[in-house]
Amino acid sequence: MMIRINLLPVKKSQASVKGRNFLVAAAAALLVAGAANYFWYGVAATEGSALTDQIANTERRVTELKKVIGEVENINKRKKELEDKLKVLAELRKGRSGPVRFLDALATATPKKVWIRTFEENGNVVKLAGSAMSHEDVAEFMRSLQNIRWTPKGMGRLVEQKRDATTLRVELLGVNGGIEDFPVKEVGTFFSDPELIKTEQAQQSSVKAAPGASGPLLVDFELQFKANYAT
Repeated sequence: MMIRINLLPVKKSQASVKGRNFLVAAAAALLVAGAANYFWYGVAATEGSALTDQIANTERRVTELKKVIGEVENINKRKKELEDKLKVLAELRKGRSGPVRFLDALATATPKKVWIRTFEENGNVVKLAGSAMSHEDVAEFMRSLQNIRWTPKGMGRLVEQKRDATTLRVELLGVNGGIEDFPVKEVGTFFSDPELIKTEQAQQSSVKAAPGASGPLLVDFELQFKANYAT
């Protein structure tokens, strides 16, 4: 007689165990995935918050820099306005003192045997007409114009200028008097670029401004040069 064993309940029990194991594994996987997602979300949230703070700090810094730039621009604007005002004042001073200095220097440069009849100035270029006892006196006048110098101690006449020298020897005129050496960079040429335009012999009777002149003929001349008021 054969004994029959019913294995169906065992199979069902094994299947049930496998099912539970699968559910446990799936639940564990879900938990791990959830934990991983939560951790990633936390990291992302932290980084996002840090980036937000960084952006906010950058925006605040940009705003502060804009204010600083605005203040610098205002300072530069005020500086430009001040420089323009100082330039205008300098021009006014130059216009007020320039003609006086010009006449003083011109009178100092004019030799005794030269008489000036007329002159006109246009943009610091001076055209001058006059008379002299001789052509040599005209040449002396032109040399004298170039020798008039302005020094830290006032107007003077160039006495000596050596080639490649760092100083000039100048005879000071007026109350200062004396002969002194000055650095080249501290001495300015008041008259420059003299150019003789015309010379001709003229009867003395045609020259009204020649007191004390002797002889029947004088030399009428015209020349031009630059007057450097800024020196």
